[in-house]
Amino acid sequence: MRYGFAIFFLLAALALAQDSGDQKPDGTKAEPPYDDTFSGPIVELTSAKIVVSRSILGKQPEKRTFVIKVDTRIEGKPRVRAKVTVGFITNDEGYVARLIVVRGPQKAPQEKFKK
Repeated sequence: MRYGFAIFFLLAALALAQDSGDQKPDGTKAEPPYDDTFSGPIVELTSAKIVVSRSILGKQPEKRTFVIKVDTRIEGKPRVRAKVTVGFITNDEGYVARLIVVRGPQKAPQEKFKK
């Protein structure tokens, strides 16, 4: 009887560990897995795709279209001309966005005044 009770708690603990697999120990969600990143301003945005442009000094500007899925995690409010970083994977559908992070405007550091 003792072993049955211990096995029950072990199985319950494993079930809970699998349910919280997408969370970090501090309670925040873990990043979805992705293979590569692409950063730049949004050129076009729909509910199914996002087009991001990237300019690198000495190279031609490059546009890349990413498919947005139901499980794509989006941090911030994407809008045209907003700067984003897209974590993506490549599969038979093309570039699939796994994580989209909208970067806000850079704020100047505030100086602390001493009295």
